[in-house]
Amino acid sequence: MRTKFSGFLTLFLVLAVQVVLAQEKTISGNVIDQDGLPLPGVNILVKGTSNGTQTDFDGNYSINTSVGQVLVFSYVGMQTSERAVGTSDVINVQMQVAAEELEGVVVTALGITREKKALGYAVSEIGGDEFERIPEVNPVQALAGKVAGLSVTGSAGTPGASSKIVIRGASTFSGETQPLIVVDGVPINNDTDQSSGRDYPFNANLQGVNNSNRAIDINPDDIESVTVLKGASAAALYGSRAGNGVILYTTKKGKKGTGLGVKITQTIEFNEVNKLPDLQSRYAQGAGGVYNPNSSTSWGPEIDGVNFQSYNNVNNFFKTGLTNSTTASVTGGKDKTTFRVSVEHTDQKGMIPNTFYKRISTRISGSNQVSDVFSYRGTVAYINSKNRAAQNGSNLSGVMLGLLRTSPNFDIREYENPDGTNRSYNGFYDNPLFTVYRNPFDSEVNRIIGNVSASLNFNKYLNFTYKAGIDAYSDRRRQIFSVSSFQNNSGDGSGEVDYNDLIKKDFYADAILSGEFEIGSKNLISYLAGHNIYYKNSADLYTRGEGFAIQNGYYNLDNASNRYASNYEQSEFSTALFFELKYDFNNQLYLTVSGRNESSSTFGENNRTFFYPSISGSWIFSETFNLKDSWLDFGKLRASYAEVGITPLPYNNKTFFTNPNITDGFTNGLSFPYGSVNGFAYSRTLGNVNLKPERKIGTEVGLALRMFNRINLDLTYYQERTEDILISRPIAKSTGFAFSYDNSGVLENKGIELQLSGDVVKSNDFNWNINLNYTQYDSETLELADGVEEVSIESAFTSIGSYAIIGEPVGVFYGTKWERNDNGQLIIGSNGVPILQGAQGGVGNPNPDWTGGIRNTFTYKNFTLSAFLDIRRGGDIYNGTYARLNRFGMTQESAEDRNGTYIIPGVKEDGTPNDIAIDANTYFSSYVGDGGAAAEQFVEKVNWLRLRDVSLSYNFNKSVYSKLGLTGLQMSVSGRNLWLDTNYKGVDPETSLTGAGSNIGGLDYFNNPGSKSYRFSVSLTF
Repeated sequence: MRTKFSGFLTLFLVLAVQVVLAQEKTISGNVIDQDGLPLPGVNILVKGTSNGTQTDFDGNYSINTSVGQVLVFSYVGMQTSERAVGTSDVINVQMQVAAEELEGVVVTALGITREKKALGYAVSEIGGDEFERIPEVNPVQALAGKVAGLSVTGSAGTPGASSKIVIRGASTFSGETQPLIVVDGVPINNDTDQSSGRDYPFNANLQGVNNSNRAIDINPDDIESVTVLKGASAAALYGSRAGNGVILYTTKKGKKGTGLGVKITQTIEFNEVNKLPDLQSRYAQGAGGVYNPNSSTSWGPEIDGVNFQSYNNVNNFFKTGLTNSTTASVTGGKDKTTFRVSVEHTDQKGMIPNTFYKRISTRISGSNQVSDVFSYRGTVAYINSKNRAAQNGSNLSGVMLGLLRTSPNFDIREYENPDGTNRSYNGFYDNPLFTVYRNPFDSEVNRIIGNVSASLNFNKYLNFTYKAGIDAYSDRRRQIFSVSSFQNNSGDGSGEVDYNDLIKKDFYADAILSGEFEIGSKNLISYLAGHNIYYKNSADLYTRGEGFAIQNGYYNLDNASNRYASNYEQSEFSTALFFELKYDFNNQLYLTVSGRNESSSTFGENNRTFFYPSISGSWIFSETFNLKDSWLDFGKLRASYAEVGITPLPYNNKTFFTNPNITDGFTNGLSFPYGSVNGFAYSRTLGNVNLKPERKIGTEVGLALRMFNRINLDLTYYQERTEDILISRPIAKSTGFAFSYDNSGVLENKGIELQLSGDVVKSNDFNWNINLNYTQYDSETLELADGVEEVSIESAFTSIGSYAIIGEPVGVFYGTKWERNDNGQLIIGSNGVPILQGAQGGVGNPNPDWTGGIRNTFTYKNFTLSAFLDIRRGGDIYNGTYARLNRFGMTQESAEDRNGTYIIPGVKEDGTPNDIAIDANTYFSSYVGDGGAAAEQFVEKVNWLRLRDVSLSYNFNKSVYSKLGLTGLQMSVSGRNLWLDTNYKGVDPETSLTGAGSNIGGLDYFNNPGSKSYRFSVSLTF
């Protein structure tokens, strides 16, 4: 009996111990870095389970676990730490920097994550916090000033306006100059398209509206990080689509072992015009001091002298814009599966009346580790956006054209006559308020972007991944020019309605084999080989109707007396084989060799395939010389050489028939169909069966240092040479053609890039971090076709254009010039005005001398203050707005001394100093106005210093948000472009008349203005 009792007692004690050991308990603690500062966002996982959490802003955490289990603490750039759960309820951890991870990891070509220290080329990474700090509606614009070597130019501060992005300067003349945009490893479309019929003979980018670049469809709140692949070697695996660099967007995903999390962010923003030309309010409409209500100029009498009222039409036109944005996301993850679902709604009402941009987007992503061998993941996003845009530029309905030219004695607020027709200050331009309310341009985009990948990881020697993605969207547009508007196609005020349907589809797929194997203990070889397919199809259907039978606002093609239609379809297909070999010696020396053999439907019949090689290497000399205990924590030298391409535009490898068009340079001219007669003729450009892609050869060297555990420096020098640049080369008219599309040009870019960051102060309560970048580059056109000294990049105005000229930077201004003597003095004619040269020449360079940016970030306890200064020195802008306003007597300068006389500095034709006096009207019309003056007179060298953004955020303590059932609460206020110091006389000089769909830079001709904004935001997590 005693024996049985002892047995039961033993069993009872064992079970009791097991119960005690299995009892859950709450472990809490604090995680700090090696300097004793709290680490937010550290992942804490109960080993072998999906139970996990993260530290809060102060580095605190709590988690339910059991005695005997192990907590795993992990953080990017830190050594992973494990702690066993014992009897104590508190586990504090101090994490140490992982020496081998000082540079961290980065997403590279094909969406592959690599250690940054192993890269032999320059890359820059921007964290998602940059997009959260200042949530730009257009995520491309959010990159402005943030990265050395990267230039972003917004076309205007209006809703939905495009932003153009260029890396290390233009690499070609008339082809695509923007980088490839890749989202989660799959390229997407970033086109910017104007709406115009194929009978329009001029450059449609000079007028119309500021259409969107399609990267605007990316929800900024979905962005985890952005990687900029700048040089040829970094982008080499993309072949003929990599000549302009690559920008990789990585979206947020669910994380394993983090459980369920919800985040909601609400943002409200107010927008205002940030800069306008200085206008006069003293003189009325007319000429020669006499009032004339039909005059287009304001050289009339003083307003006070004729009992008129002076109106501030600019203030009466613009208003405060308002943007509301709501984002919500749900994330989750267990040990084998993850998911994230996000929804966004943005409603932006512009500072130009009756303009808006609305976007609704949703994104779903997930992954599943089915077994140790097989896994898959996928992402799909749907975007619906609606945009109402304002007329811009060289446009009789242009908002700024009508607004700035209107005499101050005319009140634009009465924009309609009693019969509802256009009431403007003269009979040539639409009243700007009539334009925004009666000439709307509407666009609606529906878009799906998705990708899926599946991986078979057999072992470390052999893995297979198949990845496919699709990007498809439709853009349905409608433009109305109301009856009495001067901008309809016929120019007769009979009204017009245009419909433009754009449909674009891109398909992309990679099949990749990869693996690695060791040779001894110090040699590691990795390989990658794959096949790529890319297909793109686009369709453009344009219809126009004019002359409405019913003139009561019934804008429909059925109501039009004259109709026109045109359509255009385009397809291109490419396929490629590629490989990459990487060698790692003892985590100190890295060598990478890659190649891509590509064929494309856009290549000529005689040049069907091209091979793009690349080689790069890096040396971690701080490891070789064992410098870890010195002031130098990390040191790396890198170098690379690569060749990439820029593919020809489709359908230039053959000669096609087209509808001919004949114009006088001012009117739309004559084209087929003419009446009821249609006709075709050979294109003026001869196709080329020898067409091949432009080849960009890039070399770069760089140095990366981390010093005193707080200073980071990255310095790069690069030289890039683009050969076989495609240009339309003039040929003898006797051939029956005017041009031949040939590989003829050579362009060279070279420059330096510097990124420097450091912790000025680092303590428990207060941190001060500085991050700066500097870019300086030069470009030179080395060769054009035989016998050709300059070639137009894109048609612009008669007096000035954008050209490639041998010996000059690409994109220089080429226009009319003043006659000068050997000393550079103006030669003045007998009328007291300088004489024009007989031929045009180079008059300016829109490329800046250098650019830079400085971000200061201050953290005090739960407060974070961040401010970014953006600097530009040099670079010219053609201020056509200023030229025309001077001529029309609307600038403040033109009103200061109208009764005085002016003597223009220079010499007369006989060489003696000029002493011929001219009146104010002649001076401002013919010398500093575009009434016959040289274009060079209006080219301004521009500098600026701007407060690009500033933000202040506060993270509430757990004691506050936990009472609300939350796991995090943040509030912030921020501003964008709040301060601008510039010598430019026009609108904000970060402007572009022609937008992101054009290769012309630096033109300002009644461009819509830029904006500044004030934001308020609150984020909740639970």
